[in-house]
Amino acid sequence: MVKLTVEGARRYTESQLLAALGQKLGEPVDAAGVEKALSILWEAFRVKADVRVRDVEGGVELKLVVVEMNVDLEPRFIGNADIDVEKLKRWALLEDKGELFLYQAERVRQRLIEGYLKEGYAFVEIDVVRRGPDVGVEEGVLPDVVFEIREGPKVRVKDVVVRGNDSMKESGMWWWKDGLVKLAKNELGGPWMFNWFGDKFVRETLDADLLAMREVYRDRGYLDAVVELEKLEFRPDRTGVVIHVIVDEGPIYKVSAIDLQAFKRVFDAKTRTIQDLPELLLFDKEELSKLFKIQVGKPFTRAVQFADSTALRDYYGARGYLAHTSLQEDFFEFLEPGLVFDPVAHEVAVTYRIAQGRKRYVREVLFQGAGHTRDRVLRREVDMLPGEVADLTKIRKSLTRLQGTSFFTDDFSPESHKDPTFAFKLTDDPDWVDLEYAVSEGKVVNFQIQGGVDSNSGIFGRLSMIMRNFDITDTPSTPWSTFSELFNKEAFHGAGQELELEFSPGTVVNSYRMRFLEPDIFGTHFDRWSLELDLFRRERRQRFFDEDRNERRVRLGHEFTRNLSGFIGYTNQNLRVTDLESNLVGLNDPDVLPLPDSVYQQEGTTNLSGATIDFSYRDVDRFNNARAGFTANWRNAVYGGVIGGDYDFVKSSIESDVFWMVGDDTQDVRPGFRLGLGAGVSDNFGDTRETPYTERFFLGGSRILRGFAYRGVGPNRGRNSLGGETYASGTLEFRYPLYSVTQPGTYKESEMFRLTLFTDAGVLGTDPWQARLDDVRWSVGFGLGMVQPFPISLNFGFPLESGDGDRRQTFSFTIFSLWF
Repeated sequence: MVKLTVEGARRYTESQLLAALGQKLGEPVDAAGVEKALSILWEAFRVKADVRVRDVEGGVELKLVVVEMNVDLEPRFIGNADIDVEKLKRWALLEDKGELFLYQAERVRQRLIEGYLKEGYAFVEIDVVRRGPDVGVEEGVLPDVVFEIREGPKVRVKDVVVRGNDSMKESGMWWWKDGLVKLAKNELGGPWMFNWFGDKFVRETLDADLLAMREVYRDRGYLDAVVELEKLEFRPDRTGVVIHVIVDEGPIYKVSAIDLQAFKRVFDAKTRTIQDLPELLLFDKEELSKLFKIQVGKPFTRAVQFADSTALRDYYGARGYLAHTSLQEDFFEFLEPGLVFDPVAHEVAVTYRIAQGRKRYVREVLFQGAGHTRDRVLRREVDMLPGEVADLTKIRKSLTRLQGTSFFTDDFSPESHKDPTFAFKLTDDPDWVDLEYAVSEGKVVNFQIQGGVDSNSGIFGRLSMIMRNFDITDTPSTPWSTFSELFNKEAFHGAGQELELEFSPGTVVNSYRMRFLEPDIFGTHFDRWSLELDLFRRERRQRFFDEDRNERRVRLGHEFTRNLSGFIGYTNQNLRVTDLESNLVGLNDPDVLPLPDSVYQQEGTTNLSGATIDFSYRDVDRFNNARAGFTANWRNAVYGGVIGGDYDFVKSSIESDVFWMVGDDTQDVRPGFRLGLGAGVSDNFGDTRETPYTERFFLGGSRILRGFAYRGVGPNRGRNSLGGETYASGTLEFRYPLYSVTQPGTYKESEMFRLTLFTDAGVLGTDPWQARLDDVRWSVGFGLGMVQPFPISLNFGFPLESGDGDRRQTFSFTIFSLWF
């Protein structure tokens, strides 16, 4: 090639275009390179190019002929009153480049319309006005593109009116709404407490809502149901719209027959499809059928189908036939059921279809992401052992325990932290898999400067350092590198111990604490013994005296089962009761005095020494904010006698909680109940005539028997509680989630705000093993609370049964905020 020329260049220089062409003088013409260069010229310069070759003396001449696309270096927008130019450019995908080629104008117009429609501008109109040359580029003249926008009003939904939904009529208000719209979780709705103007009207969202309502009917057996938009009723000024939906429910389909079939899934290389080949059931069909909730003659609903699929998955999963996305083949799968419809009788014959997969064994248990935590700390939480048949029930419970350690969670930013998960890795032997738990280590040092206010304890601050994955033997390499190594998990980290240091000053309570816990002192993993050392001091201004308590405690614990633990220990306490009655100065209520006699008997310094024996049972779905399961704590102590101390008495109390959820099983966040029960007794022996006043049982406050003031429940002397040597209490709560967020990297929702409806009851008896029904107190109420990132609880309690001298308190609260 002896000559290179360019024809048609206007905006770009010849050197720019020839550089993109990539051909060099004195070298042969590269035909493949020319074809590639034509694509580059279009992508980089938006020019249509052609290469012409002709023979000349001494070789060939190559001419690059280009036609440049018309371009507007700065497109303009007019008429956009509500939406600024920067947002329009983002919609148009022009924020990173100012120029617009004319052939792109119509595409940009469509993007702008879509952006306006998503913001609720249902009547938007946009025209593209072109000024300047239509083809080619005249010397010194560039085209001008103007987008003329007529936004129209922003449309808000004022109501959604549904008719024909006889089986799911709309009822209630706010959080207590029920009916088709509520069940479908429609995104479009009219004004309410937290959205005064109504949702912005978006047609795409409306179509999704209509589809969701149809699915609600399908899920409940109305297989012929039709849900359609009847009309849109716009206001005269077009700023609001009432959406009218019409429903034809049709009959509900009932189950006429039930069957269960097994298949083996085989990949067909020729058709590149999955073939389902029938095979024999591995387990007795009658035994499997007992797991089903579906019944002949009952409606065919999605909820029942989901429950049955879960039951089959768990049954097979506990026997090595695993259902998990990490397995690429031969895994258990609940296939789409076979359905035979009878439109005349409105019945459906249901055949559950399952792929049973292959029985798997665990070769190794692996951990990923725990580079700074000792392997033994992780393994002691996992029941699944190498060589065993893979059991999904065990594997999931082990995952829950890993989460419950709090080593791999972030209590203050749960929405940005990924919780532990598990997966299976295939091996050379298809019958064997490796089980791998993936974890992400949480905060190394939970250092907090906090503050809050509590109706029981007043205003308080808290300076604390908690290390939940502490290692007392892992000292820093040098004293001056302590902090860097600590926060890099290179020192005092990874052994699963717990260290807690706390200083909490307040207007009513001052407390100080130093606590250390070794959960496995002998390194036995599954048959663990724990050691706990605790130093604690609390100074509290009670209503009519000041209490200063110093406690030293040591406990040795044993894990009998994964859920049941027992503890034996020794406690020594020094109590000072001072300033009797002086705290009541200024109170004009004549019923305040006299005080209980036992308070005067305890004035001064008291020493309590005792042996403790406690039992704890915990089987819940999650460590914090449990939603399902059961917990119980039984605490016992013997003070005095051969152990020493100023008083001889025995104290025993038990508290239990039952949690269960209701509603759609497929939802992560749903309503639930909590039933709490408690009882206790304290009895003296030896020279002691009655239990010291400070060690008695009390009711009332923000945590137990709401609606009454802290320690405000009698029997009383005047308006002061005598305390009880016997007590019983109970609470029933209905918890309704108000708002939830999705955790990062998952579809899992986490509750943030909730509404609670409750009823509390309790009774105190002034003597051991005795309580009068006449002394029962009872209250009802409601509460609003924030579950995360830090707890806030606002309770409104209303006593229905009270006694003489009881101190009522309608509003009680706990506000716990994080300052640093």
